[in-house]
Amino acid sequence: MTAVPEDPGPGDRRPATGAPVDGWRRRWSVRTRALGEAARVRTRRFWDGAQPTLRQLWWTEEPVTPVTTVDRRAPEPLAVPAQGQVYVFLVRATYTWSSETARPELFGWYVDYFQQQAAQRLHRLAVRCAVEVPPHRPRDLHAALTAALADDDPPPWTYARGEVTFACEPDVTVHLDERVRKLLQPYWEQRIALECERDLARRRAEYAEERDRRDRQETPSATRAGDVSEPATTAPSANRSEATGPARDAGGMPGEAGRARRGSRPDGPVESFTPLEPLLPPPAPRPAPGQRPRPGEPEPPRV
Repeated sequence: MTAVPEDPGPGDRRPATGAPVDGWRRRWSVRTRALGEAARVRTRRFWDGAQPTLRQLWWTEEPVTPVTTVDRRAPEPLAVPAQGQVYVFLVRATYTWSSETARPELFGWYVDYFQQQAAQRLHRLAVRCAVEVPPHRPRDLHAALTAALADDDPPPWTYARGEVTFACEPDVTVHLDERVRKLLQPYWEQRIALECERDLARRRAEYAEERDRRDRQETPSATRAGDVSEPATTAPSANRSEATGPARDAGGMPGEAGRARRGSRPDGPVESFTPLEPLLPPPAPRPAPGQRPRPGEPEPPRV
């Protein structure tokens, strides 16, 4: 059999014998550069047209904004022994937990983990403050515990686990033991009753004083109105004027001291009229029967 040579492909063709090799290479290099330039132009056009669409599809991560998660817990009250170690105080605390680094789904787990530590911390402070406080004075314990929280161990309390950080702020109130409350109940009932009676008596005295003051204000106005409408027509008696009126001179008229002390009242009833004749001097006292008159006194008329 005679082997037939296969037809060479376009890339395996060799220039014909006698053809110039340089001219063939030159044509292929020009053709290649033209195709490459056309491909670059088409690729640039495609990229410029697809770039806005690709920008919309790009994945961009925005900066994470820290979010503060807050939770409040009110566990069972703490029993703190009072002075004498017989009765106790009940310390109720509300814990406010906050964190910026904990994830919301794990926040409750971290709070449960740190809650026991915060309760023990508050219990130590309360025991130290209540050792010298009588069991019936919860206000003193509250003041001492508040001062200890402000000076010795100020909140917020910080707790950390790994990269997660928590802040705790306790709000404390103090209550009486139930046994002490029963002992103090009769005392406070009596005290409240006495204070109510005292308040009632004080209010009655105020109302009576106000009524008397109102009556005194109404009485002079009525008297002044009666004096103006019905002026006096008779002069007062000598004895009454001597006992209640101002000092008078020998002629029976008011003296200078009486005028200076009394003053002038243009609208008063005394200035509204003038007596026609001076008042007579008061009669001299008469001696008892059988008694001689004193020197300088006129003798009484003999009947």
